[in-house]
Amino acid sequence: LNVTLKDFKIETITELIKKDSLLAKGNINGTVQLRDLSKSMTFTSDLNISDLVVYGSPVGNLALKVKNVSPKVLQADINLTGNNNDLKLFGTYNTDASSFDMNLNMNHLEMKSVQGFSLNSIENTEGYLSGNLKITGTTSSPQVLGKVKFNDVGLGITQLGSKFKNINDEIKFTTQGINFNQFKIKDESGNAFKIDGDILTQTYKDFKFNLDLNAKGFKVVDSEQKDDKILYGVLAIDADLQVRGDMNLPKVNGQLAVTDKTDFTFVLPQSSPALQAREGIVEFIDQDQVALNKTIKADSLTNQSAIKGLDVNVNIDVNKEAKLSIVIDKANGDFIKLQGEAQLTGGIDPSGKTTLVGVYTVEKGAYELSVSLLKRKFEIEKGSTITWTGEPTAARLDITANYKTKASPYDLVAQQLGAQASNSELNQYKQQIPFNTLLILKGELMKPDITFNITTNENNSSVSSEVLDNTKAKLDQLRRDESELNKQVFALLLLNRFIGEDPFASSGGLSTSTLVKQSVSKILSQQLNNLASDLIGGVQLNFDLQSTEDYSTGTKNDRTDLNIGLSKNFLNDRLKVTVGNSFGIEGNARKNEKTSNIAGDLTVDYALSKDGRYMLRAYRKNEYQVALQGQIVETGVGFIITLDYNKFREIFEKSNKKRDQKNKEKKSSK
Repeated sequence: LNVTLKDFKIETITELIKKDSLLAKGNINGTVQLRDLSKSMTFTSDLNISDLVVYGSPVGNLALKVKNVSPKVLQADINLTGNNNDLKLFGTYNTDASSFDMNLNMNHLEMKSVQGFSLNSIENTEGYLSGNLKITGTTSSPQVLGKVKFNDVGLGITQLGSKFKNINDEIKFTTQGINFNQFKIKDESGNAFKIDGDILTQTYKDFKFNLDLNAKGFKVVDSEQKDDKILYGVLAIDADLQVRGDMNLPKVNGQLAVTDKTDFTFVLPQSSPALQAREGIVEFIDQDQVALNKTIKADSLTNQSAIKGLDVNVNIDVNKEAKLSIVIDKANGDFIKLQGEAQLTGGIDPSGKTTLVGVYTVEKGAYELSVSLLKRKFEIEKGSTITWTGEPTAARLDITANYKTKASPYDLVAQQLGAQASNSELNQYKQQIPFNTLLILKGELMKPDITFNITTNENNSSVSSEVLDNTKAKLDQLRRDESELNKQVFALLLLNRFIGEDPFASSGGLSTSTLVKQSVSKILSQQLNNLASDLIGGVQLNFDLQSTEDYSTGTKNDRTDLNIGLSKNFLNDRLKVTVGNSFGIEGNARKNEKTSNIAGDLTVDYALSKDGRYMLRAYRKNEYQVALQGQIVETGVGFIITLDYNKFREIFEKSNKKRDQKNKEKKSSK
């Protein structure tokens, strides 16, 4: 039986079984000849795979010559060339004895070709491998002798985002196993992680470990923040570890330290999916490009680990200059940033139980809370602790975080002052003084007991001691009424002020009714815009309701203004005309203020380019100026350039790409 292949594409097969195989591309040419199919079959093959790509990484050209030199013995001659590769594997295989006698000569094997076979667990590779290996024995007990030399090898670990470089040592394969002689891996700053010792094996199935691992300031993680990363920043360590035992029970002992160069962030995975963006969800790719879909799985190469247990006992020191951040909610921007020191002991016993013992003491830190557009930063007080006595998740918290603000104590103590207090006395309480809003976490890490408190600074010379004493007395009273205390806590967090016990009583500050109107006006503005979105076809309506307190006349005057805008597009959306005006709903007309304008504001936008990047704007704006106590009309012309970019340098990269493209088109037309 003769089989001839001509320009047969490997992807014809991999497209059918890609869920359970490596994704590969390339063209196969050659012949396969089968003899004695009914008896003792023998075969001869002479195949060439050109432009081989494995998991998105270019490998080169692969030539496979295999033939039966006898009914039970296969002779192989395999060569890899192209992409600077020069690799040859030749020898024989006995099918009856499952034995082989092979020679692997690696004159030059590019790391970029190895990258694909790692299932892209490594990336951004550089350098090459060289060396010679003699492979004998049987499939159940192979023998490998020789060495593999790393030549200016650099690579990135995909999961960590870290890049390691300047690997120029060798790995030896002896009759005892695999030998590392001060094998050094360097980070981008030149700090080395050293591996010294042996992995002992006679079968390459059962392994014993006799390794020493040492590092000084080595950056295990050194990556920039990206949307899909849960680990980023710098994690620098000192290490002095001993790895012993075997595959049944590896044993790790030693010292591990997190150094002062660390500024590391961990993003907590979200428990439920959420809409992050409406644009950019569907990405169109060129299937002819080398880069392929990284989500394809290679299930057939996934094996269960032979390691049955671990015996780990490591002392962990955390330098007080090391910065650790935890992003609690990536969408809102909630995060905790800690800086402190710790002496911990971590362990894993053979049963798989993980333990952690020790105390992490906070030197300084912050907790940033975000709710919609509201952001509040709590400073974690020095001396706060996290204590472990066993299970890592059973840590005990004793953390106090402080949100500092200035507020008037008047609304807090107004009822206690009574009607007999003079205006001068009341004014003292209207003076803003510093307050501390305390968030206190105690108890178990997974179920903390959260309480609040409010305190004032002991030394405050801006007000009298009487004001401080009365304020402290009121705060002491609040602490006995948790619901009232929480009400004042959230008032300070949301409004940076206290709320009076009678929320409808007037005060010298911003009135509660005004606060409510300002909040409600934002809600009404949004609802009006939602209702108007489909009200009139082809026309855009926009509403903005604003409530303010106006003192321009010398007395308090509550004002509510409704701004209405109407927009219409013409000329295939190249021309946009917007008219609008502001109408007073509440409050007296101000001096020299016009109230009869129907279309006080006019804006005309014309897109000079189809994509709207370049725009010409003419406008007429009619508004009241308090300082001039009169109406003014502003007329002007503007030129607008709009650019989309993620990083500032992309503005210039785009123009460079366009210029290069034009130059290529000019050359091709000549």
